[in-house]
Amino acid sequence: MLLKFIRFLLFVPFIITLSKQSHADYLQGCDDPEYLEYIEQRFAYLESRNRRLLNDTLQDYQRSLSNNSNPYKVLNSLSRHIKYSAQFEPIEVAELKIERAFDYANKMSIEQQIAGDVYDGFSSENHYVDIARAWIAYRTGNVEKTFNALHNSINDIDSALLGAFGPDFDLVRQLYNDGYVEPVVTYIKKTESFWTGKRPDALRGAWLGMINAGCKIQFDSIDTIKAEQLGIGAINVQKALGLD
Repeated sequence: MLLKFIRFLLFVPFIITLSKQSHADYLQGCDDPEYLEYIEQRFAYLESRNRRLLNDTLQDYQRSLSNNSNPYKVLNSLSRHIKYSAQFEPIEVAELKIERAFDYANKMSIEQQIAGDVYDGFSSENHYVDIARAWIAYRTGNVEKTFNALHNSINDIDSALLGAFGPDFDLVRQLYNDGYVEPVVTYIKKTESFWTGKRPDALRGAWLGMINAGCKIQFDSIDTIKAEQLGIGAINVQKALGLD
């Protein structure tokens, strides 16, 4: 116990310094020019990443077809691609790909589903399809349909994948950046039903805090750090030193 207390005394000045530096990174908070420049760079990077993933996921889907993969693998590859297609490709192209996904699902036999080829009961695939539908609705100007599809995408989630890594936040980023705060807050809170643990809780806390402060948000894992640098939240000294 004495050793831990000595460690605490040695590290407190270091932690306090880190805290001051962190909070001093953006002296003007959410409106700090450095933060605004940073977030615009991140928006540009995330869009370019998604455009790259549009091509990468298309190649994965085409590869699964050429390799005569089992129907579920083909469906999974296509559904992962669909959300990027709906974001960037002509709407009629994205809609055809959604129809194709349902065709694959319908062709899968009961025996294949019973044998376990269908992982988590299409929960992940349904999520991606609903996100794609939300993107299409948003691009066509139907915001009510957008919000409904967005929230439907995380209804009754039973997916180990989404439970571990979380749902899609690309459309959430776009909606929030365009000023639609309420549906974004609803979406964030609904994720508590299936995306659980310290990391998801920390991200939700950071996002809601940043929303309350009126900050621009990239909706990425680094936002817990950015919230600290903006002066939203505080360093937990006990946790930082492993004394809790």
